[in-house]
Amino acid sequence: MSEPYSIEAMPQSVSVARICMWIQAGLGLVGLFLLFILLGSAPAGAIGGALLLALSIPLATILLIGLLASRIGSRHGWVRTAGLVVEFLLILLGIWEVLGGVSFGNVLGVLLAAVVFGQLCRSSSAMWFDR
Repeated sequence: MSEPYSIEAMPQSVSVARICMWIQAGLGLVGLFLLFILLGSAPAGAIGGALLLALSIPLATILLIGLLASRIGSRHGWVRTAGLVVEFLLILLGIWEVLGGVSFGNVLGVLLAAVVFGQLCRSSSAMWFDR
Protein backbone atom coordinates (compact mmCIF):
# COMPACT_ATOMS: atom_id res chain seq x y z
CA MET A 1 0.00 0.00 0.00
CA SER A 2 1.07 3.55 -0.42
CA GLU A 3 2.31 5.62 2.45
CA PRO A 4 0.27 8.61 3.63
CA TYR A 5 1.53 12.02 2.70
CA SER A 6 3.02 14.03 5.49
CA ILE A 7 2.00 17.66 5.51
CA GLU A 8 4.54 20.02 6.98
CA ALA A 9 3.04 23.02 8.71
CA MET A 10 4.07 26.49 7.64
CA PRO A 11 6.64 27.92 10.07
CA GLN A 12 5.61 30.93 12.11
CA SER A 13 8.21 33.11 10.37
CA VAL A 14 6.68 32.40 6.95
CA SER A 15 3.17 32.92 8.30
CA VAL A 16 4.10 36.30 9.80
CA ALA A 17 5.77 37.33 6.53
CA ARG A 18 2.66 36.38 4.55
CA ILE A 19 0.35 38.28 6.89
CA CYS A 20 2.56 41.38 6.70
CA MET A 21 2.63 41.13 2.90
CA TRP A 22 -1.18 41.03 2.80
CA ILE A 23 -1.26 44.07 5.09
CA GLN A 24 1.19 45.86 2.76
CA ALA A 25 -0.94 45.05 -0.27
CA GLY A 26 -4.17 46.12 1.45
CA LEU A 27 -2.78 49.39 2.76
CA GLY A 28 -1.16 50.06 -0.60
CA LEU A 29 -4.44 49.63 -2.44
CA VAL A 30 -6.23 51.91 0.02
CA GLY A 31 -3.50 54.54 -0.32
CA LEU A 32 -3.50 54.28 -4.10
CA PHE A 33 -7.28 54.59 -4.19
CA LEU A 34 -7.17 57.70 -1.99
CA LEU A 35 -4.40 59.20 -4.13
CA PHE A 36 -6.41 58.49 -7.28
CA ILE A 37 -9.43 60.26 -5.77
CA LEU A 38 -7.28 63.19 -4.69
CA LEU A 39 -5.56 63.56 -8.04
CA GLY A 40 -8.61 62.51 -10.06
CA SER A 41 -9.96 66.03 -9.85
CA ALA A 42 -7.03 67.25 -11.98
CA PRO A 43 -7.88 68.41 -15.51
CA ALA A 44 -7.95 65.73 -18.20
CA GLY A 45 -5.55 65.58 -21.12
CA ALA A 46 -1.80 65.34 -20.70
CA ILE A 47 -2.11 65.34 -16.92
CA GLY A 48 -4.47 62.35 -17.09
CA GLY A 49 -1.95 60.29 -19.06
CA ALA A 50 0.87 61.24 -16.73
CA LEU A 51 -1.34 60.42 -13.73
CA LEU A 52 -2.14 56.99 -15.14
CA LEU A 53 1.55 56.28 -15.75
CA ALA A 54 2.54 57.53 -12.30
CA LEU A 55 -0.07 55.35 -10.58
CA SER A 56 0.70 52.25 -12.65
CA ILE A 57 4.11 51.72 -11.04
CA PRO A 58 2.82 51.59 -7.43
CA LEU A 59 -0.10 49.45 -8.61
CA ALA A 60 2.29 46.95 -10.21
CA THR A 61 4.29 46.80 -6.97
CA ILE A 62 1.17 46.26 -4.89
CA LEU A 63 -0.06 43.52 -7.23
CA LEU A 64 3.38 41.86 -7.12
CA ILE A 65 3.34 41.81 -3.32
CA GLY A 66 -0.18 40.35 -3.37
CA LEU A 67 0.87 37.70 -5.89
CA LEU A 68 3.88 36.72 -3.80
CA ALA A 69 1.76 36.57 -0.63
CA SER A 70 -0.73 34.30 -2.36
CA ARG A 71 2.01 32.00 -3.74
CA ILE A 72 3.91 31.54 -0.46
CA GLY A 73 2.00 28.34 0.25
CA SER A 74 3.39 26.78 -2.94
CA ARG A 75 6.86 26.61 -1.32
CA HIS A 76 8.61 27.47 -4.58
CA GLY A 77 12.07 28.94 -4.06
CA TRP A 78 11.44 31.76 -6.52
CA VAL A 79 8.65 33.09 -4.28
CA ARG A 80 11.04 33.55 -1.35
CA THR A 81 13.76 35.03 -3.58
CA ALA A 82 11.37 37.46 -5.25
CA GLY A 83 9.92 38.39 -1.86
CA LEU A 84 13.36 39.14 -0.47
CA VAL A 85 14.28 41.30 -3.48
CA VAL A 86 11.00 43.25 -3.50
CA GLU A 87 11.05 43.84 0.26
CA PHE A 88 14.71 44.90 0.21
CA LEU A 89 13.93 47.42 -2.52
CA LEU A 90 10.95 48.67 -0.51
CA ILE A 91 13.20 49.10 2.53
CA LEU A 92 15.67 51.17 0.48
CA LEU A 93 12.86 53.26 -1.00
CA GLY A 94 11.32 53.75 2.45
CA ILE A 95 14.61 54.86 3.98
CA TRP A 96 15.07 57.34 1.13
CA GLU A 97 11.55 58.70 1.72
CA VAL A 98 12.12 58.93 5.50
CA LEU A 99 15.25 61.00 4.86
CA GLY A 100 13.07 63.48 2.97
CA GLY A 101 10.50 63.73 5.74
CA VAL A 102 9.22 61.46 8.46
CA SER A 103 5.57 60.50 8.34
CA PHE A 104 3.53 57.68 9.79
CA GLY A 105 3.04 56.08 6.37
CA ASN A 106 6.76 56.12 5.56
CA VAL A 107 7.76 54.60 8.88
CA LEU A 108 4.99 51.98 8.71
CA GLY A 109 6.05 50.99 5.19
CA VAL A 110 9.69 50.58 6.20
CA LEU A 111 8.76 48.60 9.32
CA LEU A 112 6.45 46.22 7.44
CA ALA A 113 9.03 45.65 4.70
CA ALA A 114 11.76 45.08 7.31
CA VAL A 115 9.60 42.56 9.20
CA VAL A 116 8.87 40.62 6.00
CA PHE A 117 12.52 40.70 4.93
CA GLY A 118 13.69 39.58 8.36
CA GLN A 119 11.16 36.76 8.58
CA LEU A 120 12.01 35.47 5.10
CA CYS A 121 15.73 35.54 5.98
CA ARG A 122 15.29 33.23 8.97
CA SER A 123 16.66 29.72 8.70
CA SER A 124 13.25 28.17 9.35
CA SER A 125 11.88 30.03 6.32
CA ALA A 126 14.81 28.99 4.15
CA MET A 127 14.44 25.34 5.15
CA TRP A 128 10.68 25.39 4.55
CA PHE A 129 11.06 26.83 1.04
CA ASP A 130 13.92 24.50 0.13
CA ARG A 131 11.86 21.40 1.00
